[in-house]
Amino acid sequence: MRDYKNYHKFNPNQKISFDGRSIFERGLEGFQGEEVFVDGNSAKCLIQSKSNDGLFRYILAKPDEIKLGSVIDWDARKWLIVTQPYDNKIYKKAEMRLCNSSIKLSSGDIYVDTDKINEVTGKPIKKLVPGESIEIPCVFERTVSVNGSDQPINLPDGQAHITLPYSTNPQLKIGLKTQFYSEEYIVHDIDYSKVIDGVGTIKLIAKKKVSDNK
Repeated sequence: MRDYKNYHKFNPNQKISFDGRSIFERGLEGFQGEEVFVDGNSAKCLIQSKSNDGLFRYILAKPDEIKLGSVIDWDARKWLIVTQPYDNKIYKKAEMRLCNSSIKLSSGDIYVDTDKINEVTGKPIKKLVPGESIEIPCVFERTVSVNGSDQPINLPDGQAHITLPYSTNPQLKIGLKTQFYSEEYIVHDIDYSKVIDGVGTIKLIAKKKVSDNK
């Protein structure tokens, strides 16, 4: 049988990719296409159901539009992409989770002179002037899922996991005090295992602050 693969330099793989992209882009423009914001940038995506509780969804987008750690504004809520997107060269598909809280930080903090001297060290005393207040969407949870099981397991008493986009904000460090649902937590560890080349998500392992009068 004669092989026509190179006839007129015809490349079947390129045709498959072209046809696939055309079908996907028609889907984006059709009634299933959703107008969303990805990290503040407008984009057309497809959103699919994943769980019955509505806390997880699949997002399908053009290859250059989503990544692990992207924050999606959709359906008047914020969602966090929590898996490494699968890329088939036509579109990327990833799992996103509904953000149920946010962590409050400040950006651009500076220290200014107070014109006072520390009597013990002899060094100038500086005062912290907080910069712009920012809120980073996050997923706060007191349970964890075990691979192969849909049954969540409670974390040790008083412990919580906070998943958020990777950030170089200097306030994100061990010892950070933050508040969720009117309770104060202290960060005891930070998991960077899902960060690759400055892209991904981090997980804060925090413990509820024990009241001083107890």
